[in-house]
Amino acid sequence: MTNNNIHKEERRAWLGSDALFHKKLWLIFLIIGAVLVGLWWSSPDARLLIKERESGDILWQNAIRAGESFSHQYIHSVEKSPVKEVFEYTESGHIVTMESWTKSFGAGLPYQRKGEVEMEDGYYKLMNLNRPIHSNILRIQPSDLYRHTFSYKRETLTLSKAPFVKKVIEITVDPIPWYRQLF
Repeated sequence: MTNNNIHKEERRAWLGSDALFHKKLWLIFLIIGAVLVGLWWSSPDARLLIKERESGDILWQNAIRAGESFSHQYIHSVEKSPVKEVFEYTESGHIVTMESWTKSFGAGLPYQRKGEVEMEDGYYKLMNLNRPIHSNILRIQPSDLYRHTFSYKRETLTLSKAPFVKKVIEITVDPIPWYRQLF
């Protein structure tokens, strides 16, 4: 038998057997598995929600990952000065206050000897507070008397206007179960 004939026989035997089918099947499973892992890896950990407390209606939502932050800015009702608070969604699934910006340390403005303090643009900037939010829910009732905003990524919502104004709203994070992250 010539070398050429041996190769033809081997090729026919290879193509006629199930070995090639099994290799292709394993390759397909491997590709599907890699795609599913990629989708899971790139999917968000949770949804950042703004809900109306009384009805539970979701007024706004967006995907959020651990390590990302959001903030709200308002005029303090007693001091009549601007306040900015920055929160972070942590790896452990908690919302923590990371920064608080105030023009003064007056009545109703909390201060604990935690974190670092510096002056920036006329504000006392309290940083690295790492203070957990009680029950992982930030409850606020925006008024229409002063501008109140919420910022996440490149989006800013005016909480002192409809549909948020004069309602008790809750800012919280709803974790997405791993199996729902795939689809």
